[in-house]
Amino acid sequence: MVLRRPSRADRSVAGLIPAQVSESWTPLRRRLQKPVQKGQWPGLSACVFVSQRLRLLEEVGYADVEAKIPMTRKTLMRIYSMTKCVVAAAVMQLLEAGQLKLDDELAEHLPSFRNVKVVAERDDGMPDFDRLLPSRRPILIRHLLTHTSGISCGLAPTLDGPRQRTARERAWAGIYMPLVRRVDQGEIKDLAQWVHELAQLPLVSHPGTHYGYGYSYDILGHIIELKSGQKLESYLEAHIFKPLGMRDTSFQLASSPRRLSVLYRYTKSKQWGSDGRHFRLVRVDPKKGARSRWAKCLVPSAGGGLSSLEGGLLSTMDDYAKFLLAVTSGGEHCGVRILSVQSAELMMSDLSSLLGSRVPSSARPYDDAGLGLSGIGELQRQKAPSWGGWFDGVPGVRQWGGAASCAFKFDPNKGQPILVMVMTQALPQDDGTTITTLLKDVREVLRL
Repeated sequence: MVLRRPSRADRSVAGLIPAQVSESWTPLRRRLQKPVQKGQWPGLSACVFVSQRLRLLEEVGYADVEAKIPMTRKTLMRIYSMTKCVVAAAVMQLLEAGQLKLDDELAEHLPSFRNVKVVAERDDGMPDFDRLLPSRRPILIRHLLTHTSGISCGLAPTLDGPRQRTARERAWAGIYMPLVRRVDQGEIKDLAQWVHELAQLPLVSHPGTHYGYGYSYDILGHIIELKSGQKLESYLEAHIFKPLGMRDTSFQLASSPRRLSVLYRYTKSKQWGSDGRHFRLVRVDPKKGARSRWAKCLVPSAGGGLSSLEGGLLSTMDDYAKFLLAVTSGGEHCGVRILSVQSAELMMSDLSSLLGSRVPSSARPYDDAGLGLSGIGELQRQKAPSWGGWFDGVPGVRQWGGAASCAFKFDPNKGQPILVMVMTQALPQDDGTTITTLLKDVREVLRL
């Protein structure tokens, strides 16, 4: 394992110079290092901002264990579902420009989603594909932003395992599995074709009634293409990445493949490449001696992934911190504005509470009244749950993560805002304990 304390000259993250790190942060750093020391993660980079000021940077372990390439804030990572946050910001830009409204019907922009049908549910909870019902209401843009469009997602076998899915989960996800296979096989060439194919499938629930994590953001990505006349990656580059100086963020591995971290799985399963008895890190992508599947991403995904493995953005901790700092500070970072103050506030707000005067419980994440959804992820409300893992019960916290165990949390913290990030490349996805513990530790340090 590599442990480094970067020089002050090397510790500028997101264009900011860190404050002097006191000894009170030492226990926090040690806890961050534990997953790497235990061999569960290959390495990690992590950062802490307090009131927009960098207070801590930790870099430990390897981006490539076998080649002994250190993991740093500049290491390229697959951020998967954290792609959604960037796409949400682009949608806010369209709203700001008057090209889109939250209450627009999706069919106004994509006529193929007109007169959608909903799969009926049997008494045992299984889908009844022989009985399709007319949708009670049209899909609205706000439904897409809150994952209440009635569109869910298929299972990505490489990312989903080794978790055991129920027969009911597999049956409902099966609606989308032919699309996943077609992306894997190269039969679907771009996001426009993929959205057109998705529109031919029935919904799994009536819009606005049920939280169903899935492909809604990929549809938003295609709407961005239609409104801008640009491919999604080109729009994001021109309106978010280039202005903020996010030079290393893209859907494709264009250059410097050695900067891309290896994606590992921590497993003892023979199915996934271990010996059936001992946990170890097994290479997932790229395989030894092969190219990464991001060398040519099949279909860039606005939601993080459409195939069994790839699709979302590649980014670095340094780049993604610039984006989060801009959104959480009113739309501007280091003198560059990507959103108006009003748009940034909307992106940070509880969008799921705006679905209507009577929001059904099932339209909330995990059917929990203590949780909402903002443009940068889950939002903990008053009386939020405290389940361990992701949720610590502190209202106002926004959080999101990606399948390879990248994650962030933002806590307004009574006017002394805290932003924490942890990035690594390990499957299965961390259960949220690492990022939640980091935020709790930061609060404790600030109280000293």
